[in-house]
Amino acid sequence: MKKPELLSPAGNFACLKAAIAGGADAVYLGGKNFSARAFANNFDNEQLKQAVRYAHLRGVRIFVTLNTLLNEKEFENALKMADFYYRSNVDALLIQDLGLYYVLKEKYPDFELHCSTQMHVHNLSGVINAKKLGFKRVVLARESDLELIRQCCRQGIEVEVFVHGAICVSYSGQCLMSSYSKTRSANKGMCAQCCRLKYDLYEDDKKVKTDTKYLLSPKDNCLIEDIPDLIEAGVSSFKIEGRMKSSAYVGYVTSLYRKAIDEYFKGSRYRLSQDELDKLRVLFNRNFSDDLLHDRNELFGQKTPNHLGIETGEVLYNKNDHTYIRLSRDLNQFDGIRIGDFGCIVNMLYKDGLLVSHASKGEIVSILSKEKLSGRVFKTQDYILENTVNSLPEKRIPLDVKLSIYPNRNVEVNLKCLDDNYTFQSSITAQKALKAPLNKETVIRQFQKLNDTEYFLNDLELNSEDAFLSVSQLNEIRRNAIEQFNKYRLGSFKRDRLESGISLADLKDETDEGEMIQNGDRIFLNDKEYPVNYVINKESRYADSTDGAICEFGGLLKEYRSKIAYYTLNICNSYAYEFLKRLGFDHIVLSSELKDNEISDLIEAYETRNKRIIKPYRLFSGKRVLMYIKSDPFARYAEKGHKYTLDDGNNRYDVNFVNNITEISVNIDKSSANDGCLALIIES
Repeated sequence: MKKPELLSPAGNFACLKAAIAGGADAVYLGGKNFSARAFANNFDNEQLKQAVRYAHLRGVRIFVTLNTLLNEKEFENALKMADFYYRSNVDALLIQDLGLYYVLKEKYPDFELHCSTQMHVHNLSGVINAKKLGFKRVVLARESDLELIRQCCRQGIEVEVFVHGAICVSYSGQCLMSSYSKTRSANKGMCAQCCRLKYDLYEDDKKVKTDTKYLLSPKDNCLIEDIPDLIEAGVSSFKIEGRMKSSAYVGYVTSLYRKAIDEYFKGSRYRLSQDELDKLRVLFNRNFSDDLLHDRNELFGQKTPNHLGIETGEVLYNKNDHTYIRLSRDLNQFDGIRIGDFGCIVNMLYKDGLLVSHASKGEIVSILSKEKLSGRVFKTQDYILENTVNSLPEKRIPLDVKLSIYPNRNVEVNLKCLDDNYTFQSSITAQKALKAPLNKETVIRQFQKLNDTEYFLNDLELNSEDAFLSVSQLNEIRRNAIEQFNKYRLGSFKRDRLESGISLADLKDETDEGEMIQNGDRIFLNDKEYPVNYVINKESRYADSTDGAICEFGGLLKEYRSKIAYYTLNICNSYAYEFLKRLGFDHIVLSSELKDNEISDLIEAYETRNKRIIKPYRLFSGKRVLMYIKSDPFARYAEKGHKYTLDDGNNRYDVNFVNNITEISVNIDKSSANDGCLALIIES
C-alpha cells in the first residue's frame, strides 16, 4: 500500500518552512491573484520561485491555487499567471474555472491539474468525469462521508480529502451568500464569512428562541483519529486547511498528522494525547468534529464563531485597575487570553504584586484592565508553544557522498539523495602526500559542514591512496559540489506524461430563443419540457430522459440529446461557455454573480473569437439559492414542512429543506435583462 501524501497550507514563507519542518510531503499556496484565499499574504512571483526551490531541494512538492472564477477581463492575466507557474516548475495547479481548464488542457497538456474543492465535486459521477477530462486529482467536498470516499478512490484518479481545519457551511463553489449580502464573492476568494455572523430564526414571521445567534457557524474538522480508515479507503492526499493560519499552527498540526500517518505504517493506530489535544485547541479551534465523515448532524450550536482557545482560569474580582484570576492551568507572559468579549496579550503578569514571566495552575495572578471583567478565562495564544514550534530546525535531507582522491588527478565527488545521483568533477587536483596522507576523519569533518545547505551528511565513502588536500581545498570542493548538485536537481525537474482528456466535439451552433421558465423540478422552453437535476446530487442520479438540465460537475458528460447548463455551473467567461458548447450543451445559463458589463464582455469575446452570435441565459427573477448545507443547522429548532426565515439585521432569507439538503435562498427580480441575454425565470 502506497503511503498517502500529507499536504499542508502556506499563506507565507514562514508557514511554508513550518509545514516542511513538520513533515509535509507537499505544500499548497496561492499567488497574489486568483486564489481562493485572497486575504492571505500569499506569494509574489519572486517568492513563488524561492518557494519552489526551497521545497524541491527538500523533496517536497508545490501546488498552486489558481482556483477562482474568472470574468472575461481577468482571463488573460490568469493565463499569464498559469504560464509563469508552469515555467517556474510548480508541480500542479488547483483550478475551479471550467474555461481555465479548457485552455490549459490544450496549451499545457503535461501540466498537472487538480479539481479544487471549489469545483463542487461531491459525488461519484464528478470523480469519474474529472478522470475522463484528464485531471490528475480531485479534491472532494468536505461533506463526503467515508463510504463515498471509498467509492471515489476506486476510480483510478487521485483523491484528496480535507482532514483538518475550518469547514465551509455550504458546499464549496455553491455559496453565494457573501457576494449577495457583502458584494464579496467567495468564488473569487473574497468570502466575508457570512456563516460566522449572527442570525435570528423566524417561523411564520414569529421569532424562534435559540440558544445561540451563530446559527450557521460550524465546528472545525479534525480527522486525525480517522486516518487509518482513510488510508484503507485509498485516499491519496490528506489536506490540512489553513492558509490564513499562523506558522505555529501549520507546523504543529502538520507534525501531528505526520505522526498519525507514520504510526499506521508501523502497525499501530495513533491517538492524541491530552497534551497534544490541548496544544491543538490553544493554537486554534471552534471545537473539533468528524461529523461530516461519519454522516452525523452535530456540527452546529456554537456559542461563538471565533477561536475558542482553552480554559485557563476564572476571574475572582477587579480592584485598582487589575483583574484577579485563579488559574486552572499555567499562564505565561505574552500569552493571549480572552474573557467574554475582552481579549488581550498578557504583556504584564502580576503575582503577589510583582511582575512575573510565569504562573502555575492554582495560583492567583492579575492583569491590568480598566474594564470590570468577570467569568471564565480562555488562553487563545500560547507564547512558549508558538516559539517552540517556530524555532524547530529547517528540514534537511540525508546526503551520501563518495569521494575519489588520488595524486595528480582531479577530485571526483559522487552525491546521492532521494532519487538523485550526480557526479561532480572538481578542478582541484590532489597532491602526493609528502608526510601523512589524507584520512577519512578529516574529510568527514569538512563534509559535515552543511548547516547552510538543505542536507546533512548521512554516509561518506573515501577512495584515496597516498594523496593530500588542504582543509581549505576540501571546503571549496564541498561548496562547489553542493552548488552544482543543487543546479542538477532543480534542472532535472520533469513533468509526468498525462492523459489528454476527452476529445471535444465541434462547436455547436447557438439556437437559443425565448424565455426559460423553471417551475419546481421542470424547465419549460420553446414548448419543450426538461427535467432539472439536483445541484446536490450525492447519489449521482440523473433524470432518465433524452433531455435535461445539468446543475453540477458530475452531470457535465451526461449524454442527453439536448442539455441545459444551469447557473450553478458557474459559467463566467467565453472560454467556459465555449467548452460547454463543445460538450454538447444547447442552452447555457451564466453565473448569477456576473454583472451586466461582465456578461457583455463575455458575449463580445465569444462572438469575436468564434464568429458566431450567441444568446446566453441569465437568472432574471425568482428564487436564488445562496447556500446548500448538508447538515441541518436548525434541526433542534425547526420542524421540516414549516416556513422558516433567517434574518441578519439587513436581509431576510428563506429556509427550505429539499432532498435532505438545507437551502438558504432569496428572491431576486432584476429591473432589466442584459442586452443580448435571454431570461431564466424561476417560479415558486
